[in-house]
Amino acid sequence: MTISTGESLITAADIDDLITRVRQTAGDSGPLESAKATLFSGGGDGDGHGTSPGPDPEAARLIRQRLLVTALRHGGALLAKLLSRLTPRETALVRRYAHRLANFLDTLEVWAAQPVMLALMRFGLPYGEAETIAVAVLLLVG
Repeated sequence: MTISTGESLITAADIDDLITRVRQTAGDSGPLESAKATLFSGGGDGDGHGTSPGPDPEAARLIRQRLLVTALRHGGALLAKLLSRLTPRETALVRRYAHRLANFLDTLEVWAAQPVMLALMRFGLPYGEAETIAVAVLLLVG
């Protein structure tokens, strides 16, 4: 089962990879396991509306945002999905500034291209690369 996030897909295997990575470095993978259970629960609210199980779209987007922040800090398959959208230079920049970007995204209430791009530019990235990376981040979390 996968969750569509625009052009990309976040799979249960991506989350399992993050869980393994977090256990190896930080220990507590409980929030990731809860996120996986929420995104991939076969439940639904039973009201008969819609065909996709799981949380409402806004809750799912917030979960995907948390997953991406975790991937920026710990690497893995989900980060690779982000990097696959970028040029080698942009990939190197994301790798160099991954922790700073994760820290910034942690403080961001509304994820939009302009604040992400401006933060990346404050880190020292040129406009073009900052814009492309910001758009790739937003496409991944949908």
